[in-house]
Amino acid sequence: MVLPALWLASAFGQPQPEVWPHLFGQVLPLALRNTVALLLGVGLLALVLGVGFAWASARFEWPGRRLFDWLLVLPLALPGYVVAFAYVGLADYAGPLQSAWRALGGAPAAFPELRSVPGASLVLSLVLYPYVFLIVRAAFLRQGSAAMDAARSLGRGPLSAFFGAALPMARPAWVAGLGLVLLEALADFGAVTILGVDTLSTAIYKAWFGLYSLPAAAQLAFGLVCVVALVLLLERLGRGRARHASRQLVPPPRRRLAGWRGWSVTLAAALVVLLGFGVPLAQLLAWSWQARASLPEVGDAALNTALLGAMAALAVLGLALLFALLARRSGGDRRVRAAGFVAGLGYAVPGTVLAVGAMWLLVAAERAAPWLAALALSSSLLAVLLALCARFFRVGHESVDAAFETLRPSLLDSARLLGASPWQRFTRVALPLLRPGVVAAGLLVFVEVVKELPATLMLRPFGWDTLAVRIHAYTSEGLWAEAAWPALWLCLVGLLPVWWLVRQQK
Repeated sequence: MVLPALWLASAFGQPQPEVWPHLFGQVLPLALRNTVALLLGVGLLALVLGVGFAWASARFEWPGRRLFDWLLVLPLALPGYVVAFAYVGLADYAGPLQSAWRALGGAPAAFPELRSVPGASLVLSLVLYPYVFLIVRAAFLRQGSAAMDAARSLGRGPLSAFFGAALPMARPAWVAGLGLVLLEALADFGAVTILGVDTLSTAIYKAWFGLYSLPAAAQLAFGLVCVVALVLLLERLGRGRARHASRQLVPPPRRRLAGWRGWSVTLAAALVVLLGFGVPLAQLLAWSWQARASLPEVGDAALNTALLGAMAALAVLGLALLFALLARRSGGDRRVRAAGFVAGLGYAVPGTVLAVGAMWLLVAAERAAPWLAALALSSSLLAVLLALCARFFRVGHESVDAAFETLRPSLLDSARLLGASPWQRFTRVALPLLRPGVVAAGLLVFVEVVKELPATLMLRPFGWDTLAVRIHAYTSEGLWAEAAWPALWLCLVGLLPVWWLVRQQK
């Protein structure tokens, strides 16, 4: 993670006078405006949806509440670029929505434009709000009712008590969820590309593959790293040191919403799930039936996707186990902990940035050592794996580290007293006990890797496509039906972490 960032910074030593006038005049002003507007729109919508449904789920009983506790998480199964192209196909001039609009006498110019910053904000917020929902719901469930009762006893109404007591107490949770949403929106490449919205992420891609200037792309990527650092700093400052503990060990009883109030919450939840999951899935199923003859064409891409996901998962698990073992053998040394923390920062960095950093690093290594150039590392899968390991190391490390926390040292001490070697203690005692956590970590990394688009698109060997890359290729040509089959496979894989999250909630 550190080396690619340093190499990105070194790119400023290579001025690009033939490229920067165009970037400053034509690309960056629009990309900056769109990025800021997108972050504001996605952040606000995701916060309203996530906090609203988290409060309704944690404190009230309404028709279908138990069912919607997991239905509201389903949009996480769909990558943003899949939802984006599903809605573009629906809202195109020849699509069913505009056709119905014209049939009802509506003017084509009056139809809302989906390919816009507001459209991208809506699509991404429908996919990302579950991050806020899951984190804030857990915080509300841990809250006692004392603060709300005190606010109500002082004469405040339900809404005033919520904003004056419950929401401030949950500030660390909703700020953390909002930070995740903003980082995901900042890193998004596929959805904004499909929706025709130029952002800083797409500007990096254009500088490399449009202007053929890797140094300019590296300079833009370093600028985006600074924006990510600013978001992380604001998220940390927003959370502050607030800690709110409740003496109640169980959540307060839910208040039943009867009549139209309960059904209005059910209707709102159903509408959001329908827009974020049901409508895109139905459109994909319809397209897949139209393009059923193209199913065999995605076979190679599916195999490549599985291979890349397995290799990245194994690499991340190996690194995560190594860091966890070093942390415990060193007695919690701060340097080892700090190294693990820095390595995990890649999860906050967009894939386009890590792709440029990995390529810049490998190209520099090939120039410094001619024998490496003969191996063509910069055009091999190693470049892809380097970027993906930096991007998703934190996903595997946190799960593996949590599994190590449950391991009792007395078991390892007993094995040592019985004469077991360090390798035997790890393979015969620790690893079987760690297996559930390690398997969960590998599963999460695998799913994240197969859904990842920009780093794989920018670094893959020529002609080596994954399902995500194939979706990008089809949607770039407007072949919506052909993109449905690889999208459905990704949706099926995306349901695995949703199932795991629901089990964790229980």
